[in-house]
Amino acid sequence: MESTNEQALESKLRQETRYLHISIPYDEDEGNELITFDDGLTTELQCEAGFAPPMFNNENRTLEVMVDLAEHKVLGWSEEKGYIHMWGKVIDYGTYTLFDAGMKPLSQIRGYVPNALIPPYERGFGDYLELTINPDGSLPNWKEELDFSDFVEGGREPQPIQKYQEERKVNRMNEYIIFTTEGHTIAPNENIEVENCQMLGRVRGNNPKEAKDNLLKENPWITEAGFNSSEFIIEQLLSDDEREDIKEVLDYLWDDEERHYEESGKPDNHIFTVLKRLKASI
Repeated sequence: MESTNEQALESKLRQETRYLHISIPYDEDEGNELITFDDGLTTELQCEAGFAPPMFNNENRTLEVMVDLAEHKVLGWSEEKGYIHMWGKVIDYGTYTLFDAGMKPLSQIRGYVPNALIPPYERGFGDYLELTINPDGSLPNWKEELDFSDFVEGGREPQPIQKYQEERKVNRMNEYIIFTTEGHTIAPNENIEVENCQMLGRVRGNNPKEAKDNLLKENPWITEAGFNSSEFIIEQLLSDDEREDIKEVLDYLWDDEERHYEESGKPDNHIFTVLKRLKASI
């Protein structure tokens, strides 16, 4: 029978949990076809469609995935990463952390895989991890009913984690493209003179000045090459949040407006033509 404390914790996790972060150390082979986890054994994780770079932190040598449990989707996934299926015996080297909607850590397991929550569920035995990710980031083999029992029985109070809050703050910054008319470029056909701009980089910042400062800090070669920062041309791009907002509006309007567009004889000035342009642009 569950204790009063366990019941209270389970209730708290059910009400407040929004995200699950998975972090597992690995050793990558030279062929980039397998992941071998550092458990002293030859345990392998195979990615059928190759690696998705954001999932593998080369600096820390960890596989890292942030799952939105409410939407059953991987955060930060985009269609160009394609479909991927991963299966591996990771045993007791992972760290699994639950977060609320504000990225505040709620509970953490270090060691065995919490297969009550994570596939392959009953077939995992606390040792195996399975992730199938569709091109849209959705996780088709996750249960609708979430089971936090492993975190109730074996979870612990997470140590203070600032990293994810900081990453979330960075990802919510505006993104800019910075280019200049300074310098010279050479066409593949060197006999033809061209006059065009040089792209210096894409960078995030809360405003254009901060973006420029970040660009120069991250790319000292720009100053060393003699480019004048006062000549920079800075243009803001859509943020990830803005792009997601547009997608949500498009999905909401698409079917009704498409039907009305066709019923109206497909006029050129119909709002559906605008929706199509927007969809193509993102």
